[in-house]
Amino acid sequence: MIFSGGMLPRAILNLSLLASAILLSACGLSIQPLMPTPLVFTESEVGPLDHIPKAERFKPRRVYYATTRKRDDDFQRIDYGNGESDQVSVGLALVGFGGPDVSWSDLHRYSRQRERERVVDLNLSGVIEAGSFDPADDRSDSPESAVSWLLADLNDSIESARDKDLLIYVHGAKVNFYNACAFAAQLDHFMGRDMTSLAFAWPTRQNIFAYASGGDVRRAYRHAHALTTLLEGLATRTKARRIHIVAWSAGGRVVTEALSELHDRHAKGTSSLRNRFRIGTVYLAAADVPGDEFVAAIPKLDALANRVVVTASDNDGALKSSSIFMGGDVRIGTVRDEPLPPEQAAIVRSAKRLEVIDVSRGSAQRGFDIDGHRYWFDHPWASSDLILAVRSDFGPAERALKKEGHPVLWSLPADYPERLRKRLSRPGVKLRRN
Repeated sequence: MIFSGGMLPRAILNLSLLASAILLSACGLSIQPLMPTPLVFTESEVGPLDHIPKAERFKPRRVYYATTRKRDDDFQRIDYGNGESDQVSVGLALVGFGGPDVSWSDLHRYSRQRERERVVDLNLSGVIEAGSFDPADDRSDSPESAVSWLLADLNDSIESARDKDLLIYVHGAKVNFYNACAFAAQLDHFMGRDMTSLAFAWPTRQNIFAYASGGDVRRAYRHAHALTTLLEGLATRTKARRIHIVAWSAGGRVVTEALSELHDRHAKGTSSLRNRFRIGTVYLAAADVPGDEFVAAIPKLDALANRVVVTASDNDGALKSSSIFMGGDVRIGTVRDEPLPPEQAAIVRSAKRLEVIDVSRGSAQRGFDIDGHRYWFDHPWASSDLILAVRSDFGPAERALKKEGHPVLWSLPADYPERLRKRLSRPGVKLRRN
């Protein structure tokens, strides 16, 4: 496989990150703000950073990355552009939370507030590339390789973390390398900074026409192979208890294709794929995946993951446009007007680990809809379930969701805040894994 032993000393990584931070500070990167605080923290007595020991109260957060973007030829800094590479570059990014005028206590407070008095920007403070590997050639691995050194650091992070799980974030279309790292960091932040996170950055372009014309769709499928190989290496060579995957929009295509390939590569084995690859929660938020493609993949995902969560809205303009202008079946991130064909409906009903959350259902009773294409992190109700689905072992009912008529269908009821508050106030209930 692609990974083996070896070590890059943490001191070298930290010095390299510091040097990169100085160079990147003047770069004109697009900035993402810290997402609104998920409801789980505004409705409970617990904040995401309450438990962080004093010695760990650093605003920046380390995010590992793997990317098939081609590295830009810029000797002043490390960055990855829109070109496609046949190599997977791996490394470590440092994501900052707020500028120098934002203290740790400020960040702690902002991470619990419904309304913040200021915007907390996320910045890419430093990047170090450890090396690259060829996903089609296992000979790229050696004990002396930079990839092996980084893997040792990754294992060190997992072993020293309070939660031994690994979180992988796979972005959607029309974003850059910075965006992938920033979103991985803020998801990690609201998971309590307890686990290790990794951004998988595939080479989509910052142009909707590149996606709508089909070019970046083909890229999504083409680069899914690299994620498959990465998952094999992570399962084989890391100590992660479970590997969780969060994918947004077109990232759902990458993940669905990668997991399907992972299944097909190893389905003939005698061991349980779920135990072998340790895939935990696969959370497909507002996913731009044609329904017929996803339904065909359900048995494979069911065999691999502990659970697969799909969120859908009845008013996601981006996904509606995708279906209209690009063709294909209704996207799984939208609410279907027509029932599934009988054969597909039977596959969905037989799924043992699938949860579909219609975030729009019950909007009349709530007095508002949960809509748009960014609701999964913009709306505190929707982001709250994502945090709980990855961060805890709670089932959908335990996460205060409401069961609907279909065996796999759930919703966010009008009394979701009260349900969640009661659930979290029960004796012995913890948001964090030990």
